[in-house]
Order: sequence, then structure tokens, then C-alpha cells
Amino acid sequence: MNAPVFIQNERTARKFVIAISLVIPIVVTVLRYIPTPELDEGTKSTLYFLPMLNALLNGSTFLLLIAALVAIKNKNVEAHRKLTTLGMTFSALFLVSYVIFHATTSHTPYGGEGTVKTIYYFILFSHIVLSAAIVPLVLFAFTHALAGRIDKHRKIVKYTFPLWLYVTLTGVIVYFMISPFYPFSPF
Repeated sequence: MNAPVFIQNERTARKFVIAISLVIPIVVTVLRYIPTPELDEGTKSTLYFLPMLNALLNGSTFLLLIAALVAIKNKNVEAHRKLTTLGMTFSALFLVSYVIFHATTSHTPYGGEGTVKTIYYFILFSHIVLSAAIVPLVLFAFTHALAGRIDKHRKIVKYTFPLWLYVTLTGVIVYFMISPFYPFSPF
């Protein structure tokens, strides 16, 4: 499989990765501060399936990453490529779903108390910070692999892989901790 031309040109790929890596956190931050539209109760309740979908996408990505690691350890490059590409696809779908949900619904405060609240906010804060940091790492790892720069791919994946695993796993944990406090809880 030949990589797209923009990935083969390292300078262009770097600009692309940096641009995407800046745009995503800016959009997510802006969503926190823009007013949400007035929606009828039926539409609002329907939108609350999106966080569950997000948790499913994050959990699936976590499993795909583990499978991709097993594949590459067994020197099955093709399976590794397909699994990581599917993981990237699920992460992109997560991002779209996340943006739609947060652009259309108001913020849900966490309702737990005491130690569990501290744990929740620690996990949430680390998840948010690392999810912003992981975007360029994943994109650089992916573009290096597609361009055949395997030495660079391996170097960046040493750091990217465990962080991406952490972000996907904590995304699921955050969902299960906050979902009982949604106004339209799926449980």
C-alpha cells in the first residue's frame, strides 16, 4: 500500500499533524464555553446514547491496540497495520461523536463525593491532558509508518502506545463514573 504523497513528504506531514493537533483541543475547549442549543426533551434524551457509544469506541480501541501489539510481536505487519488503522478510525469516530454530544448538550457535573470524587477528577484531568498530547503522537506514528519510516515509527510508538492505551481505558472509566449523573441516564 502506497502512502499518500503528503505523508511521503515529511515536512508537509509534520505541518498537517501540527495543524490537526492544534485544531482539536481548540475546538474541544471552545465547546466548553459556547452555549448549548435549546433542544426538546426527546432530542436531548436521544443524544445521551453518544457517551455510551464513545465508551464503546474507546474500549474497542483499547482492545484493538492490544491486538495490534500481539500482531507486531508475532511479526504480522499486515494484521498490525489493519488493527491500528481500525483503532485510528474508531478514535476519529469517537472525536466526531464527542464533539456532537458536547456541542448539543449542557455540561453534566459529577455528583459523587469524598474520595471517589477526587479519584474521578484525577482520572478525568489526566485523561484530558493526555488525550490532547496523544493526538500528535498517534498522527506522527501513523504517518511515519505509512511513509515507511519504520525506525521513526518505532521510536515514537514506545511513548505513544502506553499513553494511547491509558487514554482509551480512562475514557471508559470516566464514562462509567459520570453516566449515573446524566439527566437522561442509559442505566
